[in-house]
Amino acid sequence: MRLSSRRKKQLAASLLLLLAVAGGVYYYLNLLPPVMFTWIEWKPEIIRAGKPVTFTVTLNSTGGSGTHRVDVYVARVYYAHVGEPEKAGGFEVQVPAHGSGKGSFTYTFDKPGFYVLYFRSGQASLRQLVYVSPGYNADARFTFAVYGDNRPVNSISPQPDVFKELIREVNLIHPDFSVLVGDVIYGYRSDVARLKWQWSDFMSVYKSSIVPIFVAPGNHEMQTENVPDSGNPVAQALYMSHLGRLYYAFEYGNSLFIVLDTDIVGQSYLVTGRQLQWLKGMLELGRNYKHVFVFLHKPVVTYEGGDMLDNAEQLKQLFTQYHVTAVFQGHDHAYYHERVNGVDYYVTGGAGAPLYLRPGSGGVHHYLLVTVDGDKVHVQFFLVPSFKVEGGDTSKTISYVFDQPLVFHRYGYTWSAKPEPVLLRGIPLKPGNVEGGQPVARDNGYVYVAASLDPGESVTVSSGP
Repeated sequence: MRLSSRRKKQLAASLLLLLAVAGGVYYYLNLLPPVMFTWIEWKPEIIRAGKPVTFTVTLNSTGGSGTHRVDVYVARVYYAHVGEPEKAGGFEVQVPAHGSGKGSFTYTFDKPGFYVLYFRSGQASLRQLVYVSPGYNADARFTFAVYGDNRPVNSISPQPDVFKELIREVNLIHPDFSVLVGDVIYGYRSDVARLKWQWSDFMSVYKSSIVPIFVAPGNHEMQTENVPDSGNPVAQALYMSHLGRLYYAFEYGNSLFIVLDTDIVGQSYLVTGRQLQWLKGMLELGRNYKHVFVFLHKPVVTYEGGDMLDNAEQLKQLFTQYHVTAVFQGHDHAYYHERVNGVDYYVTGGAGAPLYLRPGSGGVHHYLLVTVDGDKVHVQFFLVPSFKVEGGDTSKTISYVFDQPLVFHRYGYTWSAKPEPVLLRGIPLKPGNVEGGQPVARDNGYVYVAASLDPGESVTVSSGP
């Protein structure tokens, strides 16, 4: 079929209009707001219920000077969802042209638990997950999951299916919380518009978790290279707008959790300067706890041939000196475990990014589950996938398909992982009389059921009239 001259002109005009609209949208997405949040911290570092805590934020101007209103919203995290944000107050920050300004806000959390704070100023925002402790509990029993390196293979691909499956399985187990040790988006060679898309894609998976997730930053989201003065301040600010503070600590039960940033812009491959002094203070505080857990992206101890921090030896000495219980690391896309001077070091870089080693050397997609029971700490390994789920909202059959031990070898060193019994606490069913498991929570329109499962076995749970 031949097109008339008029029809060709119409199609050409439509194409030009489409290109103009697309170009306009792309230009808009590349724009930065007049100010951006570039830092947040709080005192005291350990947040406890009934005790006031002061949050201090830094705003940087991308243009002229001005006074900027910052509104603060607080949302409580429930068993399976985040509640609606409620306005908690606000403050003003004076920011000079192309400079920075600080403002503070004091708040008291009445109840312990997880909360999400939102700081908003015009188009700029910052999201911050915090844990509010009821106080030290020497005999606490709790669980948390650890995994890292879920980023896609390139700048235009969506989040890997492996990562989505991992989140589904962690939801089933429903530990008290999770820690993701970095490289959550691709980042590199991405302009602002593409970074925004990558963050939107990641956050859609992040928010599908019914378990709160803390994050340690990685090099991909900061666009840092293998030289210390590398990185992109805008990429770092975009990280903070979605996930908040770059390094921080919190207590849970009888343990202190320290989350580090090995890729602060201008300090790549290092934990140094202000962060190092802060770390020493947190390790000193850790003497008051039964366990201290450290999380960071670039490793201090890893497999032969893996990539490490430039000051890894300095940190290793500190972790030994202060009797750290365990250090969880990412960056090297594999699973690795080694005990050095009484400290357990884990590399858990198998959450979906391309694997660096063959399976027999630890190149497997996986996550870890840590159980703290008073003085005892146990780390459990899970392949992705470990569970097969069949059924609907009123009946589910769950099979534990990871049922064979794994032994890994590399350059004469051997480490291993074996399937072990697990308690699933997040099996969602429509409300009703539950059979095959124990109801543990009702939230978000579902009853969440707990059931024990041995490797190689299946369990069916159901709800009915």
